[in-house]
Amino acid sequence: MPFATAAATLAAVLFGAGAAPLHAFDGSAEAAFFESLPVVLTVSRLPQPMQDTPGAVTVIDERLIAATGYRDLGRLFRLVPGMQVGQERGNDQWITYHGLGGDYPNQMQVLVDGRSVYSPYYFGGADWGALPLAMDDIERIEVVRGSDSAAYGSNAFLGVVNIITRHTSAERGSSVAVSAGSNGIADASARMVTQHGALGLRITARHLRDDGMPSVNDGRESTLLNLRGDLRMDPYNELTVHAGINQGRRGMGYRGTLFDGSAERTAHHVDRSIHLRWRHAPSADEEWSLSYYHNRERTRDEWFVDSTVNVPSGLGLPAMRIPVNNNRDSRRDNVELQHRLRLGERLHLLWGAEWRRDWLDAPDLFYADPRARSQKEWRLFGNAEWRLATQWLLNAGLMVERIDADRTRMAPRLFLNWQPEPAHTVRLGWSRAWRQPSIFERSGDVRVAFNGNILQYRHLSNPHIQPSRIDAFELGYLALLPAHNGVFDLRLFHERINDMIIREPSAPGPTLPPPDPVIQGLLGATRWTNSPDRIRLNGFEYQLRLSPWADGELILNHSMVRASARDRAIRDSVAPYTASLSWLQSWQGWQTTLTVLRMGPLNAGTGYVPNYRYRVPAYTTLDFSIARSFSSGGQVFDVRLSGINLLGRHQELAHRPLQASLGNDRPATRVGRQIFLSVRTEF
Repeated sequence: MPFATAAATLAAVLFGAGAAPLHAFDGSAEAAFFESLPVVLTVSRLPQPMQDTPGAVTVIDERLIAATGYRDLGRLFRLVPGMQVGQERGNDQWITYHGLGGDYPNQMQVLVDGRSVYSPYYFGGADWGALPLAMDDIERIEVVRGSDSAAYGSNAFLGVVNIITRHTSAERGSSVAVSAGSNGIADASARMVTQHGALGLRITARHLRDDGMPSVNDGRESTLLNLRGDLRMDPYNELTVHAGINQGRRGMGYRGTLFDGSAERTAHHVDRSIHLRWRHAPSADEEWSLSYYHNRERTRDEWFVDSTVNVPSGLGLPAMRIPVNNNRDSRRDNVELQHRLRLGERLHLLWGAEWRRDWLDAPDLFYADPRARSQKEWRLFGNAEWRLATQWLLNAGLMVERIDADRTRMAPRLFLNWQPEPAHTVRLGWSRAWRQPSIFERSGDVRVAFNGNILQYRHLSNPHIQPSRIDAFELGYLALLPAHNGVFDLRLFHERINDMIIREPSAPGPTLPPPDPVIQGLLGATRWTNSPDRIRLNGFEYQLRLSPWADGELILNHSMVRASARDRAIRDSVAPYTASLSWLQSWQGWQTTLTVLRMGPLNAGTGYVPNYRYRVPAYTTLDFSIARSFSSGGQVFDVRLSGINLLGRHQELAHRPLQASLGNDRPATRVGRQIFLSVRTEF
């Protein structure tokens, strides 16, 4: 099978038919995606055919995004092998790769058009429910399955998600859409796209609303407005501007928690961002880029703890009503310079530098010193792609990183790809990655006080905490299956983690004022620290995509992971398996998608209770979407009916304080069905 034919087959299966070559700036870096070869942009920062990447990558394209009918980004990641996703509440997503996530998973870098959205405001994780991003604007999502700190530094510890929005030159027109359904679902969006010579503009407005899960205070309402502009200054230079704002409210808390420690309330959030990027491509073999972005996030979340509410008899506590201020403000400024060049036919190089400053103002998270905190980061990175011979390709990458007072650290990666014939690729590699503690993990100091007296040390700081380190070994196999117009992608992995950052029980030292012995003894204290265990993750994962009959496609994702550690809580924080099977079919003008999802047992959720352990049972669920287009008055309408969690209510994550008080491991929340109808039209 000729290489060009094999590549075109892989492109059609992974990205859909109709990909066509574009020149230096027909869509900037996104142009690589439309070339005749299947190209990804994230793994090494170099545009590479999938068979050349130093690691496994899954692409979720716009066709698959539309076919699922999903309203939330997080649900899409259930279609990626190795991803572990759950919901404790209807207005938020818990997303990690290979588990090991805490209350707020923060071991995976999340990018939107290359802009990092993991947040100091959100304890180092990503606030998926507040991203200023609309599903209709997404061209594709590239998920790097495995450590990628050699390209993106700290937080690319277990993997990378890069959400790439559509270039305005690739847009076909403006549109409006509405959705309505069960649980109060009521969404509306409008997109306007216009071209003025060398300038392309897109403005997207969206309002999203629902009541969340049954019997839980987790309704949400958010309004989003974002803009993308692409200006081709001349054949060699392009300027891109992204700007967005997402503001809204979310129901929080539970009825029945001890002392109303997580009282029912409404939190308000505002997320803003602006991202400027200049690209200069003097030739097809060289490109410079310079970018700056600014993120700003704000949440307002306040309530009262009451010593007389939901308490066991006999405690004898005096009546106290204590304000809780969970308000947080954060900012991030980031500057990045990158240079890509090709030196002959066999060597492709990329190097760059990055500077970042994070700022966090959250007085109640830093009791002893409530001043705003800041953190600076510097990075130098590079990647070399060297074609040793026709069948052999070497990828070498290195990140040199310095974060505030920590010593300079290096994250290397080395991969060798063997392509014995065009339709088959075997890759073997090793990488080392670091995850720096977040500002809260290092300095968090949370106390409950009344009239100047300390009642409880809830969370203690640990200035001596060290970064976690992972050494990941990978054997991969990528095969084209032309007989069935398909692709098979297998990853075998062995990952060793040292100094894993975990939350553990702790006690206030003798230098601190003594707390109330009853409350402190009842609720305890925690701190973030390094686990003495060496954690090992061994397993395999694969994705199989086939088109075995006309207008039909099957996508099977499956992973199995074995976690080894002395601490059972660490072992149980990794689901031993996940799987999904999707069937996409077009027939007589209809389009249908049916997805079966299976999630293994998992010890994950929010909150802390001394000596309480709970593992959420395994579950299976079903999603369905059916769509049809019709014409009325010369206007074409797309109508879609979607159903989520159709097999009924089940638990996905635990809220430990409430569940412990309920007894008998009774779930605090269960995810229920959602059924909604969407109508969309372009003009």
